[in-house]
Amino acid sequence: MLINFIFVYFVFSLFFIGICKKYNLFVDNKVEKHKKYSSNLKSYSIGGILLILFFTYYFIFISLDYLFLSLLLLIFSIGFFSDLRKIHSVSLRFFLQIIFIAFFINFLNIEIISTKVNFLDKLLENKLINIFFVTFCITVLINGANFIDGLNGLVIKYHLIIYLVIMSFFSEFVFDTQLIQHIIIILITLLIFNLLGYLYLGDSGSYLLSLFTGIFLINFFFMNPSISPYYIIILLWYPCFELLFSMIRRFFKKTKTYKPDTHHLHQLIYKFILRNFKIKNKLIGHIITSSSINLFNLFTILIATNFIYNSAILLSILLVNILFYFSIFSFLKRKKLL
Repeated sequence: MLINFIFVYFVFSLFFIGICKKYNLFVDNKVEKHKKYSSNLKSYSIGGILLILFFTYYFIFISLDYLFLSLLLLIFSIGFFSDLRKIHSVSLRFFLQIIFIAFFINFLNIEIISTKVNFLDKLLENKLINIFFVTFCITVLINGANFIDGLNGLVIKYHLIIYLVIMSFFSEFVFDTQLIQHIIIILITLLIFNLLGYLYLGDSGSYLLSLFTGIFLINFFFMNPSISPYYIIILLWYPCFELLFSMIRRFFKKTKTYKPDTHHLHQLIYKFILRNFKIKNKLIGHIITSSSINLFNLFTILIATNFIYNSAILLSILLVNILFYFSIFSFLKRKKLL
């Protein structure tokens, strides 16, 4: 069954790319300042479309979860219209995300049961507070993933690592292993075409993928409450921290909090690699940079996996990650890459 799906999905993706190429569909011809380090190849913003087509099929004909599918479709639509330049306002996108996620979280009964912080856990016993807290966490995640979606392979590989680790070590605790197996196949397929420069996720893809991953991990923790919540945080720390740090950095620079720039860590590392290793092919630079960042994340996730019940050690790993982030950022800042 999975072998058939691999073949069908790969061929369909190739066919869809061919259609886009023939009729010039979903091409972002407007190169914004913060995207000037993108690869030279003509890519198509169809990663989100290929994802939502699978989710639509799966949740209509297999899982029969129409409510969850509705949330996925709405968040996808926000990103899709953003990709088409129909929603220019970041504030409007953010507002719509909060409204849709909060509304559906209530009916889907998705909740965070523990943070290992006593006063916060007391507050989370209130259903309304829990809904807003879950909404905040998911909104930070999907926008953080969108922040780091500036290099070929970075976001896709990051999510792929999460699913591969979960399925390798905790498959018996996963509610729907068939779904996650299909997600892994899809991500590998998208990664191949993304690294070849033929497609990218776009806002629709990064929003959709991160929303699904966030809800999947919240449910995973709900079904396995003995696991420390800090393990889930370590799985997701990079995009979330990138968003929060970027907002703080822009605040102190007195620029608009959501105004795009080229000062994200992955962009600085990318420019450093191009400059110091004399790499002229931008796509190669993308692959080296995204692989380096994800290898570090994989390393810390594998270490954390050995201490999934020890909150103290996991918190220490998280703090080391943050300190390492700051040290790399400061080093690149001294190299005048900002």
